[in-house]
Amino acid sequence: MCTAPEQASKASGNWSQLLLNKVVIVTGAGGGIGSAIAETCAAHGARVVIADINKKTADEVATKIISGDQTKAENVMSIELDVTDEQSITNAIKTVVDKWNTVDVLVNNAAIFTLCAVEDASADAWTKILNVNVRGYALMAKAVVPYMKKQRSGSIIQLASISSWIAQPNFVPYSTTKGAVLQMTRNLALDLGPFNIRCNAICPGTILTSATTGHAANLNLSMDEFTAEEVKKQCLKRLGSPQEIANIIVFLASDLCHFATGASFLVDGGYTTI
Repeated sequence: MCTAPEQASKASGNWSQLLLNKVVIVTGAGGGIGSAIAETCAAHGARVVIADINKKTADEVATKIISGDQTKAENVMSIELDVTDEQSITNAIKTVVDKWNTVDVLVNNAAIFTLCAVEDASADAWTKILNVNVRGYALMAKAVVPYMKKQRSGSIIQLASISSWIAQPNFVPYSTTKGAVLQMTRNLALDLGPFNIRCNAICPGTILTSATTGHAANLNLSMDEFTAEEVKKQCLKRLGSPQEIANIIVFLASDLCHFATGASFLVDGGYTTI
């Protein structure tokens, strides 16, 4: 079984300054894919806002970035943010703009994972997952778009999923929200294109995070058993790493990618190919 290439497993090495001085907000950045995105954007010179509903985990990610390079202390901000609360969003964006005057990049990453058959999903569960995974993305875009329009540039990157594209057993609530994210991305790209604001979606496959280990546990599988089953579904016979998602986020956020908008990028080891 293959393992992730070493260069894709960590946010170190000879990084260029692809995001130099860009103000990047990452939601759900207190762990998993979100923290890898924040760390990698910082490594590329961005002014990074680590936003999470859990301020403690956001602070920990900020400390990790700064401890690796004290020169980044002025370019990292951790902030408490509840994407389901419009006032929380307004307060967070004001804090960011007061310090750095604008927002160049929004990475909508915050999500919850409700995986079940439709008859097992309560009304409250539907409300919660739609509030975080769909409404939260829309409210964040609503808050940052005026600043992007003013400067006539910006990049909104939304974390969708292979679940936006394919049916999976007992995934109804989660897949529904990720399908909505994909369509939201296309519509944002159309509406915001005249202002030179790009909007794209990333569709990860099976990425090794705490959510993945939790899913394996819910299936009563060890991680070895779960991984063995998952890699059968992929061209590349391994799980992905958060760093591999972070790398493509940097590309889409950077000035290397001016003509890509309304697109969805599958980062799934070939899962949807087979």
